[in-house]
This record gives sequence, structure tokens and C-alpha cells, in this order.
Amino acid sequence: MAITIYPDVDTLSKAAADYIVRVAQESVEHHGYFTLALSGGSTPKKLYGLLATEPYRSTIDWSTIEIFWSDERNVPADDPESNYRMAQEVMLSKLPILEKQIHRVPGEVEDRDAASQAYEDEIKRVFGVSETPRFDLIQLGMGPEGHTASLFPHQQSLDEDRRLIMPVSVPKPPPPRLTFTPPLLNAAHHILFLVTGAEKDEAVQAVLEGRYQPEEYPAQIVRPSEGEVTWMLDTAAARKLNQQQ
Repeated sequence: MAITIYPDVDTLSKAAADYIVRVAQESVEHHGYFTLALSGGSTPKKLYGLLATEPYRSTIDWSTIEIFWSDERNVPADDPESNYRMAQEVMLSKLPILEKQIHRVPGEVEDRDAASQAYEDEIKRVFGVSETPRFDLIQLGMGPEGHTASLFPHQQSLDEDRRLIMPVSVPKPPPPRLTFTPPLLNAAHHILFLVTGAEKDEAVQAVLEGRYQPEEYPAQIVRPSEGEVTWMLDTAAARKLNQQQ
């Protein structure tokens, strides 16, 4: 695990953009494409904007990228709460990328079990596998209670070991969501956590330096057996860490 602390969101976002460019280039060189799962929340918004502008825009071959989301609220695509909508507005609409490369979670589907299965089937179709696919990079955030994707403390989703996508109801509006499960997260080649804000400092310290309690701090459950985890924090989120990087 690599942990780096940045003075502000601007420098963190630039470092994250550089990281994504590097992983994208390495992935394309290795197997000809780059699979990326995005997160929601406010922290990655600046990062997404950077990727749509120079010099980053020209350093990625966007024709080789397949884009997914690690979780989504059960809302239509044009809803202000939609993770897809944020990424579409600040990044995807400004890139030379085809609609067929953008794999939106069907958040507006009323049958959430069916929507979960449909998204799992779509992921497997794109990867061309029948088992658990390995994303090149999954970008995640973390909430002040230690949740990541839409895996929240003391929920059944933390013990899921069969499904790759599942519906959840979380203690944060809007409650109904779909989320990647631990098996899918932990199959990834690279995980990138972006965490900012003083309200997350206690969770950051507990997750990174405390004992292993994934039921209390679900972000701890992200431990890919054959991948690497990178944490990028701002000084506010990292201020309670004993070991400053």
C-alpha cells in the first residue's frame, strides 16, 4: 500500500491524473485496453475535469478505454444525485470517447436485483469472462464513517462473496443504491483511494493505522490479493495519522 499526502485538492487531483495516465498507458501496452471504474462524491470532480483538459486529454488513447462505475444511486441518469451525471458533465462529454465505451449503471430500473444482474452481465461481456473480471483500475473514495463505494458499516454487503454487483439501502441519502462487492473490488490490478476533508480524519487514521475492523470501517476490506492499493490524501484528511508520509 502506498500513502501520499498533498497540501490541497488541486495538487492531489493533478497527482491522481498523472497516476491514471500512467496506469492507462501501461494497461494498453500490456493488453491493448484500459478498464476503469469511477466513483461518485465531490472529491474526484476536479480530477475528472483535469482528465478532460490538456495535457492529460492527449496522453490517453480514449479509444481503448472502457468506463464503469463502482456504485450508483438508484436515480435517473439526469438526476443531480447521479454519479454518472457528474462524470458525464465534467469529463465524458468533453472527450473523444464513444457511447458504447461508457457503461452506465442502470440506476433508474425499479427491479434492483435485475439491475444488479444486468450490470454484472455487462461487465463480464465487456471483459469477455464468465468469472470475476479484473479491472485495471478502480477509483474509490471514503466517507467519514469509513464506507467506500456503497459498502457501509454493519451491512450484509460486506459479507457478499458470490455476486459482483448488489443492491443496498444505505444510511445516507439517497438510500437505494447498487454497488461493487468485495470480490469485484479485490480482483482489481490497481485501487486508487482519493480522500479529502477534515471530517474524514478519524476514519483515515482508523482504516490505515487501526486494527482490522471491516465491519466498522468497510474501506479496510479493500485488499486485493494480486493488486496494489494507492491512497492519496489531503493534509486535512491525514492530520491524525501517526506516520506522516
